[in-house]
Amino acid sequence: MIIDTLKLKTKLELAGMDNQAAVAIADALGNADFDQLATKTDIKTEITAVRTDLQTEIAAVRTEIATVKADLYRALWIQWGATVAAVAAIATISKLF
Repeated sequence: MIIDTLKLKTKLELAGMDNQAAVAIADALGNADFDQLATKTDIKTEITAVRTDLQTEIAAVRTEIATVKADLYRALWIQWGATVAAVAAIATISKLF
């Protein structure tokens, strides 16, 4: 990024800033290293990457929830079957006595 420091100094002075302050600000910005600043494209690219990662994570969590849900239903059916078998056994035993 190239900054026209003379133009910046002039605009600052026209806005009411004294010459010394305008020169100092224009000089500081003229010597600044803007190579590390993120561009709009950089930010959009990063947002897209984060969105993709998040969608992948959400899909994985949904799959895990579905698996846990299936396991719980399976456990409930087994428990229900065991309860029915226990009740049937008690009923059979009570008929013997």
